[in-house]
Amino acid sequence: MKKLAVLLIALTLFCKPVYAVEPAIQFISDLADKIITNVLTSQDSEEKKINYFRKEFTQALDLKSIGQFVLGRYWKMATTEQRDAFLDAFMEFTTLTWADRFHMYNGQKIIFAGTRNAEGKQLYVDSKIMNDGTPVEVIWRVRQKGDSFKIIDIIVEGVSMAMSYRNEYTAFLQKNGGDVSKLTDELKTKAQNFQLTSSDKTKK
Repeated sequence: MKKLAVLLIALTLFCKPVYAVEPAIQFISDLADKIITNVLTSQDSEEKKINYFRKEFTQALDLKSIGQFVLGRYWKMATTEQRDAFLDAFMEFTTLTWADRFHMYNGQKIIFAGTRNAEGKQLYVDSKIMNDGTPVEVIWRVRQKGDSFKIIDIIVEGVSMAMSYRNEYTAFLQKNGGDVSKLTDELKTKAQNFQLTSSDKTKK
């Protein structure tokens, strides 16, 4: 998951602005512009930058759809309160994890290859990251509602973000009697104990 998150942050935060392109591609590009301006190059405090990233990250994802998928059959078994608590904890821990990857950017280039239809009103946005000259395939799965889009999955070199979380959480729940509250508590604890990596320790 760490390698996946690193690649996703590199793509999301550092792709170049795209003009006169398909709306789904523009959606990804616009997200990158806002993150670069208000987080990466901002002189604000770390707390303010994380809060801004949290806001944009939450708005860009179809959180309920992702949460329902990663919990699988346990979603139906959970109460409304358990579902809401899980989604909050899931988003917070994931936000902190991805925010900690900012320093991993090393000048990667993003190339968009177009879009493809998925089921319903979903699209695949095909792209590649040129990492030291080696292309890394990244596919964004987005859902369209009216004129807006939401990210519901990101697939890096054939590895689905949503499926990876689902496998991890299913294994945890199987060991803990299917108790979604225990998974929520686990994510809360990880978020509370999370420490952002100092950029001074990672930058050369």
